Parts: sequence; C-alpha cells; structure tokens
Amino acid sequence: MVRLVPYKLLIIEDSDMIVQRLEKLLEPLQNIKIDGRASDGYNAVKMIVELEPDFVILDISLKFGHGIRVLEEITGMTKKPYVIVLSNLNYQFYRDKCKMLGARQFFDKAMEFEKVYDILNERSTKPEAAAIC
Repeated sequence: MVRLVPYKLLIIEDSDMIVQRLEKLLEPLQNIKIDGRASDGYNAVKMIVELEPDFVILDISLKFGHGIRVLEEITGMTKKPYVIVLSNLNYQFYRDKCKMLGARQFFDKAMEFEKVYDILNERSTKPEAAAIC
C-alpha cells in the first residue's frame, strides 16, 4: 500500500559517506522521504521537534553531541519517531541503553547496514506504521 504522503525520515549522522550510502540504499522506497539531515546532537533535537519525522536513523557517535543524549531528548517528546540506531559502537552496553531509551532497532554499520532498508520497507508498507511511530 502506497501512502499519498510519504513518511518523513531524518538522518542523524556526521559522515557524508554514510549519508550518501543511506540515500542510495533508501532511494527505491517510495513511501519514505528523507526530510533532512543533522550531523550534531543539538541540531538533531531541534530538527526532530520542527520536522516531526516518522522515522529517525541515528548514529551514537557524532562530532558534536552524542546519540544517547538525542535519545534521552526524544523520550520526553509527545510524538516520538521510530528510531533506528545505526552505529559502529556495536557493544551490548550501547544496544541495551538505546533500547531502554526507546530505540526500536540497533544495527551495526559494518555488518547490518542493509537491514535499515528492510525495516523501513516493512514499516512503510504497513497501514498501521504511522500509529506506532
């Protein structure tokens, strides 16, 4: 089922190369529109509040700020996006912390990059996807 209005996606990542890979990976998803990008924690929170994205792809390690802090800010928001953490910090501590703070998925950039596509494809084609975001 294709929505008339695509789901909004915000990428929070400080690596241009990773953002370009994500854009190329997600390009075929007609129900997803990349609405913006933030490369630091401050702008990430500001953009989440302003854009109210349905989905967020979040890196933990940012040049300025930290993805964990962004997740902490999201927990206090009324409209919480569906957060997918995509990080090189593939340690159980971070996985547990992110899940505790409401991240729905946690993927290792090196080994599970393509799983972001699978999750967004699955979530964006279900009629109830917006209700769980």
